[in-house]
Amino acid sequence: MSRHFFARIVSVCVVLGVLQGCTTNPVTGQRQLAMSESWEVNTGRANHPKILQEYSVYDDPELQDYVNDIGQKLAAKSHRSNLEYTFTLLDSPQVNAFALPGGYIYITRGIMAYMTKEAHLAGVIGHEIGHVTAAHGAQRAAQAQLGGLATAAVAIGTGSGGLAQASQMLGGALISGYGRKQELQSDRLGAEYIAQNNYSPDDMVGVIGILKDQELFAAERARKEGRQVQGYHNLFSTHPKNDQRLQEVIAAADRLRDTTKPEPDDGRFLRLTNGMAYGEGEKQGITRGNKFYHKDLDLFIEFPQGWRLQNTPSVLAALAPDGSKMIQMQMDSVAPPVDGVRYLGTKFPQFRDARNVQTNEDQAVAGVATVSDQRSGQQRNLRVAMVTRGNQAYVLSGMGKTQLPTQEFFDVAKSVRRLKDSERKLAEGRKIKLIKTKRGDTVASLAKQSNLDEYAEAQIRLINDLYPSGEPKPGQLIKIIE
Repeated sequence: MSRHFFARIVSVCVVLGVLQGCTTNPVTGQRQLAMSESWEVNTGRANHPKILQEYSVYDDPELQDYVNDIGQKLAAKSHRSNLEYTFTLLDSPQVNAFALPGGYIYITRGIMAYMTKEAHLAGVIGHEIGHVTAAHGAQRAAQAQLGGLATAAVAIGTGSGGLAQASQMLGGALISGYGRKQELQSDRLGAEYIAQNNYSPDDMVGVIGILKDQELFAAERARKEGRQVQGYHNLFSTHPKNDQRLQEVIAAADRLRDTTKPEPDDGRFLRLTNGMAYGEGEKQGITRGNKFYHKDLDLFIEFPQGWRLQNTPSVLAALAPDGSKMIQMQMDSVAPPVDGVRYLGTKFPQFRDARNVQTNEDQAVAGVATVSDQRSGQQRNLRVAMVTRGNQAYVLSGMGKTQLPTQEFFDVAKSVRRLKDSERKLAEGRKIKLIKTKRGDTVASLAKQSNLDEYAEAQIRLINDLYPSGEPKPGQLIKIIE
């Protein structure tokens, strides 16, 4: 970097004032445009409860302690060991890990399902610690504030709450990842931290490769189903095994490892993930084809055949095969008795054409509402309904590109009912089960033993690092789904 570059940065810092300005990067020792460390700590502390509200903590104290123990020993070797780090395992099927400024780091059970050993987990955690130690969030926030780059588009695009708010503040980085330069720097730092704890840095290439395979599979599946998918941190455009810069990073970090000592991995990772939830969680409800089952709510809903369901923490949505229509459901707490017409009139001020709908068990009220589209600013019509049961209201809304769903919408409303005894098993969440393979076991035979509806063989290969065509060896510990 030239002296002119640093002079320009200093002048910008003077303009920005106290809260936002030039700081010394703890990793490089260079001056940079970034928010202060106190801003990082306060921001992480303020947004941590929002993340936990969006994604609940996974209910497994032993696994939580395990994730925290690994994170703390990696953080102790980091460039900012002075920070108070918090490591949390989230109850989410999303394949994701991210960090808030100030040392708040999150791993989803969804991403852990694709790992096969402790070093993989250490690699992902080390990468996220790298984002914290290099102050990437503080840099992004300062740049966003300076240029006005952070917008509400993040919240619209993701439909998430706490994560979207935090990501909006950081210019979308939590959701889509940082630029390749910063991601590679986090790879380098993570590789150093795991090597100093005697994990092999090659396992960072391994876990990135596993996640790249999962991303490629998810993208191909999404393409066939006519939807988009968001990968973890926008992984390499090529496979990481072919990325020369990453290979150089790993080779440099490997020199920090004491090869005379064994790697700290005794198989505990697999033992602890045995029984871990896989895919949708029981508390969030289970989608199977065009049907939705929720055990705790004693709820069943059926959408039109062929429609694709997406179950998020805030909404259950179903999209027609050609993408022309959508029906979604949200839940709301109410105090019975409820006047459905008045309720919908309050929720949708331009509500009209009210009518009663008889469901399988409950009474519903339906009508049409006009709302403003936040993206286009134009008015659009929705078909809306509410089904009330006790103090729970199920609010349905249907929309279309050219016309509203009519018969499909009322069929969905009428399908709302309690679970049958024969369906309660379907409402139970799937779990990872660890088995030892026998001679003659194949991915195909293991897939048949698994409680998977679609792409069973591909999923078994992905969660066992056998993708795209690997086969298990006799006596190997393999994950299946029950």
